[in-house]
Parts: sequence; structure tokens; C-alpha cells
Amino acid sequence: MNLDPEKLIVVFVIAMLVLGPKRLPEAARTMGRWLAEVRKYTSGFQNEFRDLLDEPRQHTAALRDEFNSAFAEPRKALEAGAREIQAAANSAGAEVAASPTPSLAEPAPVLPEPAPFLPQDTVGASQNAVPDDPSLN
Repeated sequence: MNLDPEKLIVVFVIAMLVLGPKRLPEAARTMGRWLAEVRKYTSGFQNEFRDLLDEPRQHTAALRDEFNSAFAEPRKALEAGAREIQAAANSAGAEVAASPTPSLAEPAPVLPEPAPFLPQDTVGASQNAVPDDPSLN
């Protein structure tokens, strides 16, 4: 709540008229105690809520750190292997580029005929044929 000085003066004047000059100091002390209690309860609630939210964050951070430390060595090994593979591919690429290209006049290799999809004895059989079952009669 934002109280300007003008608003405070208006509240003070109204309190003076309602309570009178004798009871105003006691009412101010009581109001101060109430505000202190409210602040204490709200700060306690805020701290508990903050702790409640921080617990999953801390747990997640601990899991992330554990995961990163558990996989740090394998990750380094994979990265080193990837660099070796890349270096080998680069050197092999240079060798392939240096080798002579095959001539287009050479005949293409002949592929064998594919095997039939169905066995030979079922090729002529009807797709809708049902085998004879004596229990159905």
C-alpha cells in the first residue's frame, strides 16, 4: 500500500476525531503491534514458500551435476573418437580424390533375379481358399 504524506495527514485527522487525543497513542501502539505480527507471519510464509520452491531446484541442480560428472569421461572419449573419425574421413577423402575415376564405358554389374515372394506351390492357389476343417462340418 502506498501512502502519500497527504493521505497520512487525512488518516491522522480522522483518527484524532474518532478516537480523541487520549486514546490515539494507545491505538497507534496497538496498530503497530498488529502490523508487526502481520509482517512476521507474512515473512515466515514467504520464507517457507521460498524454501519449498528451492528444494526441487536444488535437487534438480544436484542431479544435473551428478549426470554431468558421470558422463564427463565418456563424453570426452566420444568427442576424441569423433575428431579421429573426422580426421580419417578427411584423409580418406583426399585419397579418393587422388584415385582415378572409373570409366563410364565399363558395363554395369548384373544383379541376380529376385526370389519369388510366395513359395512355388502357393502361387496358383486362391487367396480366399479356406482349408477343410472337419470340426466345422
